[in-house]
Amino acid sequence: MSDGIIEVLSALKGPIHHNPLAPYINLPLVDEYIKPLVQSHECISRNIHFLIFIILFYQIIFISSSIISPLIFSNTFKDLSKKTRLDFHIRIVSLVQSILILIAIIPLFNDPIMENDRVFGHTPYSELVTSAALGYFVWDSIMSLIFVKYFGIQFLIHGLVSSLVFYIGMTPFIQYYAGIFILFELSTPFLNLRWFGLKFPKLFPETFNLINNAILILIFFFVRICYGWFQAFKLFNDFYSSYQDERFITLYAIIVAFCYNVLGVLNFWWFYRMAKVAFAIISDMISGTNNHDENKKDI
Repeated sequence: MSDGIIEVLSALKGPIHHNPLAPYINLPLVDEYIKPLVQSHECISRNIHFLIFIILFYQIIFISSSIISPLIFSNTFKDLSKKTRLDFHIRIVSLVQSILILIAIIPLFNDPIMENDRVFGHTPYSELVTSAALGYFVWDSIMSLIFVKYFGIQFLIHGLVSSLVFYIGMTPFIQYYAGIFILFELSTPFLNLRWFGLKFPKLFPETFNLINNAILILIFFFVRICYGWFQAFKLFNDFYSSYQDERFITLYAIIVAFCYNVLGVLNFWWFYRMAKVAFAIISDMISGTNNHDENKKDI
């Protein structure tokens, strides 16, 4: 499997059309018990081993963090609430996932096969990336459902909506846009670093925290909101141009459009909360007080 990962890393400058990990991932019992359940879904069936592997991989990271992190941060962890401890482990998974998937999408850009057919074009590699995103969001949805009383319904909605979009992407459908919308993850490492800095005040210098917060807000606004809506209009235009194609499934297009609008509303809500945090930090810096400490912890 390491050879497949090395192949992906060595080919980041250009498109990859084959699945470099396919020869290395073959999980036991999947062919016997799970693959028959998705046999009618050709694209998922081809990638079912990798999809299950991704779900298990992120659960292993979650469990590993649950064991190792309290040992590393023993003094701090003992004072954290159960919700904060769970949040910590989930954010470790989120941080790892965002870095890995952002590296993985690089070969999707400037791929002539995908660019020439933005609605129906796909390659074994685009299926790999789409199934990796689907696997993470399935894991995220399961965790959000289990711990919904701690984290609220908005994270469960985000996980379910994202899972549905990438499931439709495995039809295959609009895999050209998989890499584009995965770019939203650019803000995730900075968001998680901000959270770690708040919960572990001595972990990063104050200057680092300020720079990280500024980068987070800029990336979130320009990538998730500006670039995201630009690409959404481009996608909707592609839907209109392709709706007479016999491969076009109107229901899927409607679901994707609806889901994107739900995610768009969530992004605007989260950006509002970030802006509130930024205002609180700047206000206290100018006044030299700590009157807005609670607002600083909103995200």
